Amino acid sequence: MPQQFRRNWYRKVADVIRSRHYTWLGQGLGGDPVDEAMVTLTADVMHVCKLQGIDINWLIEQSRAKFEQEEKSLARSDTTGQAAA
Repeated sequence: MPQQFRRNWYRKVADVIRSRHYTWLGQGLGGDPVDEAMVTLTADVMHVCKLQGIDINWLIEQSRAKFEQEEKSLARSDTTGQAAA
């Protein structure tokens, strides 16, 4: 990816990942609508995968499994009134 395409994209992704502060992502990135922000974020993740030799399809499968597990946990906690682990 040419450097001028999105300046410092890798550092920005690393900063978000290190901070573990994802809640603002649902509000968009840099004022972009959420759907556009998520496309940008996903493209960044794909660039990181390429740089690190990670198969994006493996990542999607693992992420989907984690998401489904978390959703089940949230649904159980909603039903029982307890906080999800």
